[in-house]
Amino acid sequence: MGKITLSLEIGASPEKVFNLLDDLDKLNEITKGVVKNTVISQTPNVVGSIGHTILYNKSGGIQAEFDMEITEYEKNKKVSMHTIGKSKMKANIKYVFEPTAMGTKLIKTTEYELPYSIIGKIIDKISVHKEMEKMDEKLLNDAKKVLEA
Repeated sequence: MGKITLSLEIGASPEKVFNLLDDLDKLNEITKGVVKNTVISQTPNVVGSIGHTILYNKSGGIQAEFDMEITEYEKNKKVSMHTIGKSKMKANIKYVFEPTAMGTKLIKTTEYELPYSIIGKIIDKISVHKEMEKMDEKLLNDAKKVLEA
């Protein structure tokens, strides 16, 4: 299983950082062309909520579509989710929002498993891990730009 953990300090309160990432319209705007998220359950943003994600990275050739279920939701502190259903790639994603003197330390952890056993592991080492890490870095940096503007 691959694992990516990135953190970034943002000059905004945990509430502001959380609210940006919790608002799918705003999140879709800052990740335009790379990720699109939609809520498919009747109650968004609670444990058990389900969202649909389309992920596309032209440079890395990564294209995926999957559903994710929220497994942990503690406002302004943390959110965890995992893939469900027929997704070929299995993933767990966790955001942690830690208050700092400057504002917030945002930590994103992505654990994932590609299909196809040995071939999946080779593809991961050659390109997928690096591209997923770039996409996670871009998300954190874009959030920082928006929040500190």
